Amino acid sequence: MAYIVVPESGEKVVDHIELNLSRKARPFFFAVSNQAIYIPRIKLIAKTDPYYFQRVPLDQLQNVTVRRLRPYALWLLAALMIPIGLMTTIWMMEPLLRNAPGTHRISGWPIAVFVGGFIIPFAAKGRFGLDIRFNGGKYRWKPPLVVDGESKQLVLETFQRIVEACQHVRVQISDERVKS
Repeated sequence: MAYIVVPESGEKVVDHIELNLSRKARPFFFAVSNQAIYIPRIKLIAKTDPYYFQRVPLDQLQNVTVRRLRPYALWLLAALMIPIGLMTTIWMMEPLLRNAPGTHRISGWPIAVFVGGFIIPFAAKGRFGLDIRFNGGKYRWKPPLVVDGESKQLVLETFQRIVEACQHVRVQISDERVKS
């Protein structure tokens, strides 16, 4: 991925942020300089590498917000996963419980869906996203849904680095992580 900052003359990069949680999750890149912020973009049609930084001059920025993500869609997903996982587990185990003759295929997927329904609300708790508004449009980033504490800490540290870099270059930022 070619997220390379090419500074203009007199421009100094304050922070170049990279968050790579796992092989399956798409890495996040972000950069701040004394003249602009650089947000990651993907070209729709490209012959070679489609990944690039969009340069947004500081005078075009309206605001940068670290906002709380609403968990309602994930709660709904969890509420669907629990009964579906339970019912498919019962249907899968029914021939074994009735001692039906023949071979029966047992899978761990229905049980995993059932257990995942209980885990998702805890993973969705306290998630934040990045919202950037500028004259040419907007940019939103929702970090991947992570369960382990180490990954959650890496995401929080990334948000903290973004906030500190934006404050360093005097960008208007609102941080909903701060309790008032």
